[in-house]
Amino acid sequence: MKKIFVTVIMLVLVVNLLSACKDNSKQYFEDDYNNYISNTESSNSTSTDTTISNNSSTVAPIPNTNSSQTSSETSSQIKLQPHELPNYNLNTDYVRDQKQEHRFVKKMSFATKQDYDGYLSSLIKDGFTKYDENKIGDNLFTTLIKKTTFVSISYTPGNKALKIISEPLGDLYPRKSENKYKSQNIQSLFTGMKGENSTASSGLGFIIRLDDGSFIIIDGGGGDYNSVDSNKLMKILRDQSPAGTEKPVIAAWIFTHCHDDHIGVFNAFSKDFHKEVIIESFYYNFPTEEALQIAAKFMFTDKYYGYNQFKDCMNYYQQATTIRPHAGERYYIRNAVIEVLFSYEDLFPDSIENGGAKDLNESSLIFTVEIGGQKMMITGDVDAKGMNFATRNYGNYLKCDILQMSHHGQNGTVEFYSLVNPTYAILPVSYTIPSRFTYNDANRWLVNSKNVRQFIEFGRSNVTFPLPYNPSDADIYDRVPTQNTIYKIYPLH
Repeated sequence: MKKIFVTVIMLVLVVNLLSACKDNSKQYFEDDYNNYISNTESSNSTSTDTTISNNSSTVAPIPNTNSSQTSSETSSQIKLQPHELPNYNLNTDYVRDQKQEHRFVKKMSFATKQDYDGYLSSLIKDGFTKYDENKIGDNLFTTLIKKTTFVSISYTPGNKALKIISEPLGDLYPRKSENKYKSQNIQSLFTGMKGENSTASSGLGFIIRLDDGSFIIIDGGGGDYNSVDSNKLMKILRDQSPAGTEKPVIAAWIFTHCHDDHIGVFNAFSKDFHKEVIIESFYYNFPTEEALQIAAKFMFTDKYYGYNQFKDCMNYYQQATTIRPHAGERYYIRNAVIEVLFSYEDLFPDSIENGGAKDLNESSLIFTVEIGGQKMMITGDVDAKGMNFATRNYGNYLKCDILQMSHHGQNGTVEFYSLVNPTYAILPVSYTIPSRFTYNDANRWLVNSKNVRQFIEFGRSNVTFPLPYNPSDADIYDRVPTQNTIYKIYPLH
């Protein structure tokens, strides 16, 4: 009996000792994590770099467990890298994580608004402050900042996803309160530029003049070996600038994606004219170089208009800000309002970074430009995956007056185009190809739509028209262009 009593006492002491060790261990990891975050943020407090280095990306698989345990018990025990965020109280059964060089993407499937609210609350408790927020229908978007980290968090109920992007804090996009400028009451213009060097129906170069005489450029066009297109672009800027302008001002240069027929003219233009213009800001969201090497290796072999040359040319503009767009962000630039509806992270985990997408077109941005109450939908070369995300989450909010037909008229979905339901459709091509307007079901839907008054393409010449664009019937010479179509010439001043 005495031996049994002694054994019971020993077991009780062992259990208590193990429990005490567990509590101390938990406290140790909490203290260690807090110290780690404090030290890493302090050591990086002077960092403003938003560029990307070549590190491999990894995807954490969804844990295969039978429990619905949240991560609140274990997140404090994990040493996080700079700019990486814990899961807080998310259900880790449905969370996927991916490192993309210096940035992190976290996505929770089967998410609810409560998950969004809870995660947002946890970020604020951790010292993050709201920079901006937006709501599109039931879709919720918030951006936050803390010392050296920028966070974009979104909840899109159409695909039941909570998405969190955390990355180095660089230049911040302009909110309405920062949009302070003096209007010169200049007529806003849109110009679609004909590419001279493209050998196929490719290239996209849009120039938007704002009401103070500055410009927004979208892409620019394709490879420009003999500087014809870069000279053409410079001539447009000079011709449309207010009288007496010493250097044209480009308020924003936006790149939909980094294919050669979209960044090539920028490369040549920068080498020829970087000292003759003022560029205030760049907007682009490109995949990692590792992903680009897989999806578009040829972008690293061209000597004139490839990705390496693009990076070199960016060095000409040290004073310009660089913004990485994410869905839900809204930018106020002079009299233009730009709203981002899709960036390639919205496809994660089926995205270009982890091999789920093979085509660089899938990394194109989708965004709108609103001027004078009229909206223009820009799609770059986006394919069905991006359009399906947009239709699933935004529905009738996609309605716009002007639609840029995707991928030079080669991509597009009937559902997306029918929701945009445009009055005017523009087709970026370098050569007039009438058959492109009936190339696929989406294009044929547009041609058959009674709402579309006019199709405009740039295969024969530059085309300029005022914004907002509301031509009379007499000013529309051909609804669907032919190789003989001409367009009304509007005054530049």
